[in-house]
Amino acid sequence: MILSALFYAITDIIIKFISPPLGIIQIAFVRFLLGALILWPMLKSSGQSLIGNSIRVLLLRGLTGTLAFFFLLKSIVMIPLSNAMVLFYTFPLFATFFSFFLLKERFKRLEIILTLVGMIGIYILINPSSHAYTIGHMFGLLAGCFAGFTVVLIRKLRKTNGPLIIYFYFCIVGGIISSPFFIMKFKLPDFEQSSFLVLLAVIFLIAQILMNQGFKFCKASEGGVILMSEVVFTGIAGVVIFDDTMSLNFLAGTCLIIGSGIGLNLIAYKNNISVPMANM
Repeated sequence: MILSALFYAITDIIIKFISPPLGIIQIAFVRFLLGALILWPMLKSSGQSLIGNSIRVLLLRGLTGTLAFFFLLKSIVMIPLSNAMVLFYTFPLFATFFSFFLLKERFKRLEIILTLVGMIGIYILINPSSHAYTIGHMFGLLAGCFAGFTVVLIRKLRKTNGPLIIYFYFCIVGGIISSPFFIMKFKLPDFEQSSFLVLLAVIFLIAQILMNQGFKFCKASEGGVILMSEVVFTGIAGVVIFDDTMSLNFLAGTCLIIGSGIGLNLIAYKNNISVPMANM
């Protein structure tokens, strides 16, 4: 699980490096395309159907996951990496919210308190009255929102579908959505940029496989908490590599958001609810 979080953090760092010259469309399209091409033979060799069950929900999960990924890319490009990742990790809050409306799961008092704590953390972190607040912060929140919705859909899909087919549909839907924009804005990357794009797609898949394997050996709550170390890795990278500043508002907001997410993960496990990652 720690290795999965580390590999996801590496993808965040690579995206921050290559997004200015390449643009997020090419990054997204290559991830979706190579992901689908790698998963196709894996699914065929394991004898799994490429159709899957609950196709409408699979397609919807692909759409919400794609939107979450695009908003995350936009956020990483526009604001400090550490801020973007903390805002993305608000998705447990949104997952709790959507579970109430979509799955009719009842709110418990502690869940309400933790959700409010997370919301306070969001307000402190982005500080809307501050000159530092930008549209990039809103994109980060939208990424967390759509990722939370995606988590709820994944929980529903995992009852009748394996993780690979769910991720395969994500790649297919993402590729279809991004392909027209990729064609319109296509710019031939040089050798170094092409290498980074291929490396990015491979690392995404490795991180995904490591996460799936990790959940076989640890509890859902433990896995969810450990994967939040991605925020720590990207935070360190943000300071060391990208000279991100760690203001008091950022540290306070981050502690409240991550603490809220950990608490919600633990409650979900206590209620025997598997909490998948939005990256799936």
